[in-house]
Amino acid sequence: MRNRDGFTLIEILIVITIIGIALGVAYNGVRSSSVKGGVRSAMDAVMTLHAVAKQSAIQRGRSAMLVVNSTTGRVWVISRKASGSGYDTVGNVENLAGRFGVTLRSTRDTFTFTPRGLGNDASGATIIIAKQDFADTITVAATGRIVR
Repeated sequence: MRNRDGFTLIEILIVITIIGIALGVAYNGVRSSSVKGGVRSAMDAVMTLHAVAKQSAIQRGRSAMLVVNSTTGRVWVISRKASGSGYDTVGNVENLAGRFGVTLRSTRDTFTFTPRGLGNDASGATIIIAKQDFADTITVAATGRIVR
């Protein structure tokens, strides 16, 4: 019998093939979870801003709006000024497209809340947040209630 100290070419190729398949499966799983994570994080941000708009209307005693700009992927809250006309921006403008790499589509660009925190729109609306091949929907009822 002869003493073997190394590996044959066939053995090395089999190991490299197995490693390649394992890396391919792992990459698809990581990429998929990253895409879903971006959409879910953007949804959380929209839901948080929705709550800020509602709470701002109640605390300030005047109407407030959640503004969704589908073109730029930005979402923010505005509140009617106490004196005079116009609106103040409440908090920060969230750039969801830049931050999470998502696209927004909404059936309405503003969601208005009364000083009592109730929705002031005639009908409900939906906000669709998508990234690559994954999308999720937020539904806002006419009363202002949000459903994920």
